[in-house]
Amino acid sequence: MKIPLWIDASKLNVLVVGGGRVGSRRAKMFLKAGARVKVVSLEFSDELVSLFRESSRLELIRLDVGKEEFKDLVEWADIVVIATSDPKANAAAKALARERRKLVNDATDAADTDVVVPYFTWIDELGVSVAVTSEGRSGVVARKVLERVVNFLRTACELKTLYEIMWRVKPVLKRLIPKAGNRIPIYYMLAEDEAFNKCVSECDVSCAFKRASFLISSKLLELGVKMEAEEIERLLKSVKKPIIPYEEQG
Repeated sequence: MKIPLWIDASKLNVLVVGGGRVGSRRAKMFLKAGARVKVVSLEFSDELVSLFRESSRLELIRLDVGKEEFKDLVEWADIVVIATSDPKANAAAKALARERRKLVNDATDAADTDVVVPYFTWIDELGVSVAVTSEGRSGVVARKVLERVVNFLRTACELKTLYEIMWRVKPVLKRLIPKAGNRIPIYYMLAEDEAFNKCVSECDVSCAFKRASFLISSKLLELGVKMEAEEIERLLKSVKKPIIPYEEQG
């Protein structure tokens, strides 16, 4: 069974076996996400050569997977990407990676891969990433599903309204309530409050701000902190941008 995980790629060492079209695509994706990438191949695409000139985090190594030095490269890696057109080379590289207990992304065999690379995108106006995979059954279907999901989300004004409020709520609550255990019930309270949800469903940002501020003020009072709803609303509106857990790597 495979489970979805979001991993900070800047912490990863990725070894790509294969310098053709598929290997280039995988290398580019991991490189863009901030990983350190080494590509092993006897030949490299023009795109990889161009990327190599631009990034200090990419290394191109002309080497056969049967050579002794390849073992050291596998040992260095956290993820080994299998992407050559040679079945024997793929099998040898995968066997060595598994022997060394490395995670394998086999771009040539979706049925025998440890790491699935989904189709994904970031929706800035909602502050969410969306990823879809068919786990190798049909990339065409996965891409179409992602396209429809993204189109739906980008036209859902109630979700934009909810996000407009909630990305401001988080830093304000962190400032006012140091203990995370006391903040979490407020998120649930907002999510379940009928009046707040009515404002959101009607895409009424002003109404949603006022109701959220009233609810937060009431909860603060229970915690021994007196602050008027108007002051809470002012604090919410003073937040200039969402908390960004990471910046996209170049």
